[in-house]
Amino acid sequence: MPSVIINDIVYQDVPEVDIPLSGTSGTAKFYHTGTADAQSADLLTGKTAFTSTGSINGSMADNGSTGGTISTKAGTVTIPVGFTSGGSVSISSTEQAKITAANIKSGVTILGEAGSLTVPTISQSSSTKVLSIS
Repeated sequence: MPSVIINDIVYQDVPEVDIPLSGTSGTAKFYHTGTADAQSADLLTGKTAFTSTGSINGSMADNGSTGGTISTKAGTVTIPVGFTSGGSVSISSTEQAKITAANIKSGVTILGEAGSLTVPTISQSSSTKVLSIS
């Protein structure tokens, strides 16, 4: 922290100085910014901050709420670079309707849904060439 000198008196490690405003209520506040390291991309567009090198204007995009729907096995939703206030990504209702126990092989679980479908086993006798289904 820096030192502040007022009327030849040194005040050590002063993080902030408040000076009363003339003719109004309130104070002007001055902060130590020597260790500030924010950069333009760290602030939303339209916002300003002060660092050890002076003021910086924000350049980060405000994307608001973001989200999307996945409708294929390899589907993705791209979240844009910048600030987001939240959102959600979900599997489309059409695809959710297909994920039922009856549509999934027994012993397999997909997205938390355990399968109940029994798949017949087909085998062939090597001597008689007869197919059996069990």
